[in-house]
Amino acid sequence: MYNKKDHYLPEEELYPVCYVVADDDPDELLLMRAALSQQQRPLPVREFVDGQYVVDYLLDNRESRNDEDVHWLLILDMHMPRLNGLETVKAIRQNHNWDTIPILLFTEEDNDSLIQEALASGANGCITKPERLDDYRQLFDKFFSPYLRNW
Repeated sequence: MYNKKDHYLPEEELYPVCYVVADDDPDELLLMRAALSQQQRPLPVREFVDGQYVVDYLLDNRESRNDEDVHWLLILDMHMPRLNGLETVKAIRQNHNWDTIPILLFTEEDNDSLIQEALASGANGCITKPERLDDYRQLFDKFFSPYLRNW
């Protein structure tokens, strides 16, 4: 169960921007965390094992902080228990305060119809998962740089 105490770190008060990553594979989380820590602008990273935890985290933070005071950059795996990546995107996009949250969705398979469905549901990008750390790093830099310039 999501517990605010488990996912709150003091630097959240200092950084108005953070990455929110959801993947049920610990090895993938490790790769993503390493790639994010090597970005030009390293930011706090919140990790979750499914989409329901992500939605709960966003809702909890919305209640305790003004949405305009914090910016999230979401990275979601397509296949997770409880709430998968696509369902998470749809749940997030139902809240109009979160229309501008950048969401990058990863999938294991190269499936054009699934990618189109993800984009139509509100994901800003849907890409086959990279296999190497350097590929993750380059992808995150390319995808998130335009958003970070504005914050």
